[in-house]
Amino acid sequence: MFTKDYWEGILIPWWQVLLLVLAVITVSAVTVIAITAVRKKRGETETRSTKDLTYGAICIAASFALSYVKIFSLPYGGSITAASTLPMLIYCYYFGFRKGLAVSTVYMLLQLIQGPYIVSPWSALLDYIVPYISLSSIGIFRFRRTRYDKAVSAGKPPLTCHSGFFIGTCVYMAIRLFSHVLAGVLFWADGIDFMGWSGDLSGAAAWGYSTTYNALFLVPDTAIAMAAAVFLLMSKAFNRFMASSSNALQYTDAGTKNDKGTAAGADER
Repeated sequence: MFTKDYWEGILIPWWQVLLLVLAVITVSAVTVIAITAVRKKRGETETRSTKDLTYGAICIAASFALSYVKIFSLPYGGSITAASTLPMLIYCYYFGFRKGLAVSTVYMLLQLIQGPYIVSPWSALLDYIVPYISLSSIGIFRFRRTRYDKAVSAGKPPLTCHSGFFIGTCVYMAIRLFSHVLAGVLFWADGIDFMGWSGDLSGAAAWGYSTTYNALFLVPDTAIAMAAAVFLLMSKAFNRFMASSSNALQYTDAGTKNDKGTAAGADER
């Protein structure tokens, strides 16, 4: 895995990469612990089980495998894949930001071994760490069981209760696009020969090139994932399965729980 070709793409000392990875893992862990502590203080709990780990592992493996199925690749990096982000987006949407952050961090680490090209710790941050950890942002707009139950009881199509998925996916894409564009302006705007841009770019030319270049692969790649998600989220069988699999927040006050053990207000957040 870590062959000579792998290290040829990393132009900074290995210990800088290691320190950056350890710092990111530490920040992610502290964030998860802090969110858990705040929820506990508010009287909220969220069940944990091996099922969460199993689903997370499956989604990581599926996304990583699909990232190798490239429909189109651009000359300076970046490719359109076969909905490679979809499994990760689905997990973060159904299991929330906290669990999604942990899973996204693992997925980011895997992306760092997939032929990286790093010229500074900041390029690693902007090209790999922020883009892939931002997958967890969809968890802010997580699946709401009460909204789903209300739509089903009203006879509405399941897709109508999943606006959060598409909003969250757009937020993820915006964060990732900005991160890639900034990296392009700071690190990859020299020696360009692409669609009318040539030479060493700076100022508006660098921003215009970087925005166009990164949008050319990221927008279609995300659109493919969203289109595939429409078919999944329209399926009643898939909705029933995921609704029964994801863990809703629960309140420790027994008076707020219904007979199924799920808080009446569990999906208010």
